[in-house]
Parts: sequence; C-alpha cells; structure tokens
Amino acid sequence: MSSIFNEQDKKELLKRIEKLSPANPSLWGKMSVSQMLTHNTKGIKMTSGELKPRRVPFPVNIIGRLIKNRVLAAGDLRKNAPTAPELTISDTRDFEQEKVKLIAAVNDVYTMGKTGIKPDLHPFFGKMTQKEWGILTYKHLDHHLRQFGA
Repeated sequence: MSSIFNEQDKKELLKRIEKLSPANPSLWGKMSVSQMLTHNTKGIKMTSGELKPRRVPFPVNIIGRLIKNRVLAAGDLRKNAPTAPELTISDTRDFEQEKVKLIAAVNDVYTMGKTGIKPDLHPFFGKMTQKEWGILTYKHLDHHLRQFGA
C-alpha cells in the first residue's frame, strides 16, 4: 500500500507536484490548482497535528468509522467528497508560493516519519494508526494530483 512515509512514493508525489502549472485545468470539483495546493498543505498539517480540525458530529462520525477501512484499501478516493471546513480554500492563492509550501510539507512529514504523527483521531474516520495516516495522506494528495492531471 502506498504511503507518504515510503521514499519511492514520496518521490513520485514530488515529481507530480513539480509537473503542475497554473494552467492545469480541474477535471472535477471547484478548486483551482493553487487552492488545491493549499488544501493539501493543510491536509498534511492535519496529519502532523499542526492543524486540528473539529470532529464531525454524531451520527456522521459513525459513518466515517464504518467506511474507514474501505477508503484506506486499494483504489482511488471518491470524487467530490466533502472536506473538513478547515481544509476548504475559497480565496485566490499564489501558485508558486503554494507549490513551494506543499513540497516543503511533503518533505517535512516524510522526514518526521510515522513517529511524528501526533493525532490519533481523524475528524471523520476516528481512531487512526500512524500507518493509516501515512496511507491516507498519500491517497489524499494522489487524489488531488489526479484531479489536475498530474
């Protein structure tokens, strides 16, 4: 299973990020490529515990726990899935600045490694292991890179 903590997977993600340009069109969803970069940087900050989104309320949190293993299994993430409000980006962002920030965030979380994962609760999926955080972080970034053809 691919993970942000696997060196080859990290290198592959970074190559795909480098291929992005402000002209990349979105194949689905409402975000611009610059907003997507910011969204993913914030997602990685959630993985490291630097960003702490609120838990979704009952009964939605039960649904998250029930589908977590299916989401973490092989296969792509569902298009147009809802996101935590803390990860929603609606303003205009500078592409080059956001690209640099995302590359730094990917490298930082990789360097930190599994032991650097502080949160044990995901806002939607609930209890998560360090291994699961690594898989989900990879899948989330991969999902959005595919959204912009990278």
